[in-house]
Amino acid sequence: MSSLVERLRVRSDSRPRYSLDESDEESDLLFGKSKKSEDFEKIVRDDAKEDSCNACGESGNLLVCETCTYEYHPKCLMPRLKAPLPTAWRCPKCVNPLNDIEKILDCEMRPTVADDGDASKLGSKQIFVKQYLVKWKGLSYLHCTWVPEKEFIKAYKELPRLRTKVNNFRKQMPVGNSSEDDFVPIRPEYTMVDRILACRQDDQEKEYLVKWVGLNYDECYWESESDIASFQQQIENFNRLQSRYRKLRKQKSNVRDGFDSKNKSKEFQQFEKSPEFLPGGELHPYQLEGLNFLRFSWSKQTHVILADEMGLGKTIQSIAFLASLYEENVSPHLVVAPLSTLRNWER
Repeated sequence: MSSLVERLRVRSDSRPRYSLDESDEESDLLFGKSKKSEDFEKIVRDDAKEDSCNACGESGNLLVCETCTYEYHPKCLMPRLKAPLPTAWRCPKCVNPLNDIEKILDCEMRPTVADDGDASKLGSKQIFVKQYLVKWKGLSYLHCTWVPEKEFIKAYKELPRLRTKVNNFRKQMPVGNSSEDDFVPIRPEYTMVDRILACRQDDQEKEYLVKWVGLNYDECYWESESDIASFQQQIENFNRLQSRYRKLRKQKSNVRDGFDSKNKSKEFQQFEKSPEFLPGGELHPYQLEGLNFLRFSWSKQTHVILADEMGLGKTIQSIAFLASLYEENVSPHLVVAPLSTLRNWER
């Protein structure tokens, strides 16, 4: 477990963090943001680099702060800003980055580079300070970072809810050495790709919409190809499915050429006995009746609901219905089911 956490901890500690939540009413009040005021004088930062990123010093494709003279590359921000890029954006100096914290995962004393004043007192460039492991809004567990406690203390006055979040985290922290040994801040499967759902590409790099092992579909995130390069098998599976889907669409398009499917009703064929293409047994009479009911409704383009009692085989009736359509070269089908049963549906 330590190797996993360490791999997450080394992700660009030196890069600045940012906040991007233009709808946040609290930040709007704090920084005097007015939707009506368009003409205002920007804050001139003495250390701003002209036409260059304030983090890496290089030029090209820079985000310009709306309220000051700082400029950054999207990739140099922490957490990194992904496409689509905002039209109005404020840098980490103008907007408190801790406003984008989703949850606090861990806390410990960690080494960091000391300031010149502290280094002269301690006689070393490296000191240990208390830091919090943070998960950011809109980013997966791959992009968790460590934030020094002093940053939290400075933000308490501006973000009163942040103090509550820290206090709640402290209450949930394990107490005692035995509990600490078993404590896992990030479960390993949360950083493992379960499947890839979609793909998009901007001017810079290809991105994939990732479903993570052990997490629900509402926690899918867009990840750059370089961040999930070690999961080539899942990428290949996605590409193979996409290729099959494009091939099926082409076949269906060729079959439908020459007639209007909307005006031509589908012919209903009733099964008198359990279909031969269903292995492993035969359908009960009431299940066969349910199968024919589904097929008849489908032929009339009517939506239906199976309302049998529990344990009578609604699932096998649905599977038999889809299998009958597949036998007639009608595919693909979309199955929406609880996460716990998806693997069974795949099989």
